[in-house]
Amino acid sequence: MELIKLTNDGAVITEETARTLAEIEKLSKQLKEREELIKTAIKDEMEKRGIIKLENDNIIITYIASTDREQFNGKRLREEKPDVYDEYVEIKPVKSSIRVKVK
Repeated sequence: MELIKLTNDGAVITEETARTLAEIEKLSKQLKEREELIKTAIKDEMEKRGIIKLENDNIIITYIASTDREQFNGKRLREEKPDVYDEYVEIKPVKSSIRVKVK
């Protein structure tokens, strides 16, 4: 299956590829929203009833209470002490990817 066509004006994605990818992205978004609704409802019910763990043959759900977390403010360090920031910052490669937005 041809994914991208080269034309005199440049490269374009084929209609079939664009349509298929848009359908998958839309379905994925719907499933994630549905998953989040179900997880929120289960979490709320577990909190209300004081349940820490649910388990059956297919799934284990463990309640994790809210907590505070330390978070390093690198932006502030970079602004206030750029010399210290530069001394400790490491540059790491990030693999290539694509971003898809469905209209």
